[in-house]
Amino acid sequence: MISDYFKEVERRIEETKIIAERDIDYKEFGSDEGMIRGKLLFITGYVLEFMEYVCIGEERLKYRFHLMDKDGEMIFRYDNAPHHEISTFPHHKHLLEGIKESKEKGIIEVLKEVEMLMLKI
Repeated sequence: MISDYFKEVERRIEETKIIAERDIDYKEFGSDEGMIRGKLLFITGYVLEFMEYVCIGEERLKYRFHLMDKDGEMIFRYDNAPHHEISTFPHHKHLLEGIKESKEKGIIEVLKEVEMLMLKI
């Protein structure tokens, strides 16, 4: 059920001690379909803006996760917009050095990646 997924996401965000502020909106479109949209400010000044449209049991219908540094410069962006012809189409990751292959991502996976990145700062 989508409400279970939302609870899991909320629990994971609560456990992430490097989040200074958050603004998240959860919308249910059915028992197995919903959207999470929001913005997380980390203690480093980094910001993660995101949107994830989920249908339980299926590939995510749409997603984007955009991490910026304290100056608003992109660190990375994951999305599944069909605008890059790569082997993992439509999934890809934007980096300063270009587009890379990526598997489908969700907010929980992205939060883990951000935490690992913050450990290196």
